[in-house]
Formats: sequence, structure tokens, C-alpha cells
Amino acid sequence: MEIRPSRFEDYEQLVELENLIWNDENTPMVIEWESAEEYAEQAPPGSLFVAIQNGRVAGYVSLKSPTMLEANRHVWELAIGVHPDFWRSGTGSELLVHVEEKAQMMNIHKICLRVLATNQRAIAFYEKNGYLHQGRLVNEFRIAGKYVDDCLMYKLL
Repeated sequence: MEIRPSRFEDYEQLVELENLIWNDENTPMVIEWESAEEYAEQAPPGSLFVAIQNGRVAGYVSLKSPTMLEANRHVWELAIGVHPDFWRSGTGSELLVHVEEKAQMMNIHKICLRVLATNQRAIAFYEKNGYLHQGRLVNEFRIAGKYVDDCLMYKLL
């Protein structure tokens, strides 16, 4: 597997992946991407890390600073997506290791994420990779007529 910064030629597969994986069990707002160009406006080439297996985009991870505050610059917030064809292949874990290695080189001390309480598969995955629960925003979202908690998780490096 190769993990590298995203390129525009990845975007057709990234659009397919995004449109396939996000639903009302794992995101408060499903976004349907129409084209690679539209996707590139939101995530320009180089703004994601992609995992390539057998010539296919198997997954991606995006990183951002959770706030604009200088006092919070030591924290990255991540979002990750893995194509179902590559679930349980180690793709997600390798993406997390890649991010953690990059973070340590850049003096990032903490990686955090948000995951819906209804997404038990993702919660188990993060726990398996050393992420801990740091809080819960109770009834944070109303999705498909039901209140859903938003779980906050983190890992210190």
C-alpha cells in the first residue's frame, strides 16, 4: 500500500468513495458530490492523504486544526474514510499510523476526532487504534427523526 498526498486524478475515485460510505448513521449531513471538480473545490489536491492499493483509492484521511487559536495549534482533528472493499484490510490503521508519524514530525501533541454514537463500527476501530473517549455531546444532532450523540475521541502522541 502506498500512502501519499491526494492528486486530482484520485478525485473520481474519492467522489465514488465518499458517496458510497456516508449515510445518516455516520454523518449528520450527507453530501453527494457531483464531480471531481466540485470535490476539488472542497479538498484541493494535496489536502488529503490517500491510501492506494492495487491502483485504487482504498481510503483517505483529512486533517485540520480544530480552531484558529494559536494556543490550539498542537492539535489536529481528523476525518477518515475507507472504501468497504478494503474494510478489515489494515487500510484505516495504516492511515492513522501515517498521520501520527506526520504529526510527531510537526510537533503535534494530540489528534482528535468526532464520531456519531450510532457508528459503533468506527468507535470500535478508533478504540482498537488507541483512541480514547474524551466526551460526549448529548443529543447533538437530530438525524432521521432521532436524537444522536456526538462522541469526542482523542489520542496523545
